[in-house]
Amino acid sequence: MEKSTTLIKRSAINIHQLDSIKIGDMLSDEYGKSGKVCGIEKINRFGEVQYYFKLLKSGTILIIV
Repeated sequence: MEKSTTLIKRSAINIHQLDSIKIGDMLSDEYGKSGKVCGIEKINRFGEVQYYFKLLKSGTILIIV
């Protein structure tokens, strides 16, 4: 069974939705970058949270909350 793609809109996303994304999920952003998540890094820095989603063969999606 294939999973559906999760669309990330930076203006309408919250931390709980970002925390629910796991390795192996399909991810897409509003700029057209999409792919399968092969790595996740979460960094707390200066009162903000940075999420780096490494995509298989497609680069990285960065979300700052």
